[in-house]
Amino acid sequence: MTEETTQRPKSGKTFDGAYGFSFSITVGLVLFIAGLFISLTLGGAGSIGLIFGIPLLVAGLIIPLFMMRDLFKTSEIQEPCPNCGQTIKTSDATLQLRCPGCQKVIDVREEKLFLAEQHSPL
Repeated sequence: MTEETTQRPKSGKTFDGAYGFSFSITVGLVLFIAGLFISLTLGGAGSIGLIFGIPLLVAGLIIPLFMMRDLFKTSEIQEPCPNCGQTIKTSDATLQLRCPGCQKVIDVREEKLFLAEQHSPL
């Protein structure tokens, strides 16, 4: 008898905003703690502790800001309304808005404007 095995694709986690934020905070914390440890243990005996410790402390504070700069960026969207064609200006942080021209509800997805689906009441 032969055994059949089914191979299911593994659902791998992607490196999205939440993982990027956690990773940058972790890197910053590790660098800061290493710099603090080196400064406190080797800093009093000579300048080697200060030469390596202080830059690690500063790097622990600055590197997470550089790693997270894309999380705080928003881009402006300026497109015509999909219903009436009037130019709508908004940011990509907007999920839904009402067109000032035709008063239709507009969804904002992937930096594009789409007419919202109307659900009929039951």
